[in-house]
Amino acid sequence: MNKFKLLLILTILNSTLANDITNITAKSFILVDYNSQKILAKKNINLKLAPASLTKIMTHYILLDKLKSKKISLNNLVKINNNSSSKNPLFKESSLMFLNKNNKVSLEQLKQGMIISSGNDASVAIAEHISGSEKKFIKLMNKYAVNMKLKNTNFKTVHGLDHNKQYTTAKDIAKLSILLIKNFPKEYKIYSKKKFEFNKIKQKNRNLLLWNKHLNIDGIKTGHTNKAGYNLIASSKKNNLRLISVILGSKSIKDRNNDTKQLIEWGFNNFKTKKIFKKYKKILNYKIWYSKNKYINLGSNKNIYILYNKKNITKKKITFKIFKIIQSPIQKKQILGKIIINSKKKKNLLISLEEHQNNNIIKCFIEHIFLFIKKILYKIIFIK
Repeated sequence: MNKFKLLLILTILNSTLANDITNITAKSFILVDYNSQKILAKKNINLKLAPASLTKIMTHYILLDKLKSKKISLNNLVKINNNSSSKNPLFKESSLMFLNKNNKVSLEQLKQGMIISSGNDASVAIAEHISGSEKKFIKLMNKYAVNMKLKNTNFKTVHGLDHNKQYTTAKDIAKLSILLIKNFPKEYKIYSKKKFEFNKIKQKNRNLLLWNKHLNIDGIKTGHTNKAGYNLIASSKKNNLRLISVILGSKSIKDRNNDTKQLIEWGFNNFKTKKIFKKYKKILNYKIWYSKNKYINLGSNKNIYILYNKKNITKKKITFKIFKIIQSPIQKKQILGKIIINSKKKKNLLISLEEHQNNNIIKCFIEHIFLFIKKILYKIIFIK
């Protein structure tokens, strides 16, 4: 039997995703809506550039993933060696946590030192603890990049210091940032911390926009090397709208901050987001066969938002598709269909909100006869 299809026309302000940002000085930039992942403004988003310390986001992501699998613990003590010591000549005049050789430092401290202080030494210590060596960890970073579909990213270091074959793009970094926030929302809060102290050395977060109360920025990361210039990923949230901006290749700290401020303010001035379906709440009440109940409640496996422009009014077409006739038994959260908004490729899942068990044998047999007749009539009427 063909898929069930139901249309819902929702009148809402629609987004015209026009890029009218003209004063950005960076080589590449992107502004993305977190919920819909729509690109609101862009320039050279696939241009391969040096990531600098933005690399540490991937190092941190892998650390969080390993912690989630319980293969390591933040209580683990890591012994600092020549590679991870702040005295390593490779780190000269770069950002450091100031680790001393032979010290034993917890992963919790190293994590904060890597993110808040942007410590290159901390990045190496974390990588070696997880994989045994930087080389093995870098392979892991690139494996994660492939799995995340970061098509124009290649890592050659765990910290971001310049390497001829290390590169990324504004589009890829935005995608990585969205995955970080989505998959590790609690751990993401570390990016909003403004200060960190280790060995009686106090350091401020280099993301100066964290102090700008008007922008509501709660992350993410700065970066700078001679090759990269000045980079900055920022994330800001107001109401349901979270924006992700990426600036690559600015000429100064002032430029990257001004560019980011302009992008974020433009985004909030022009766009809003509306939650149309709430996670695990009823959307449809649909017929189910062979169950003790006649109908099954269907909903979404996540919150679904629509991004819209404040000035333009149009209609959104929402399509519900049920994959096949729904028959008991059904498990809770079982995937039964999909929700498509404006025929976009991105589809949201339609799931069962409750469990359904089979009815008694006699009633199931009667329903089976009715269902058989229904299928025959369907073929006669709709199939030539």
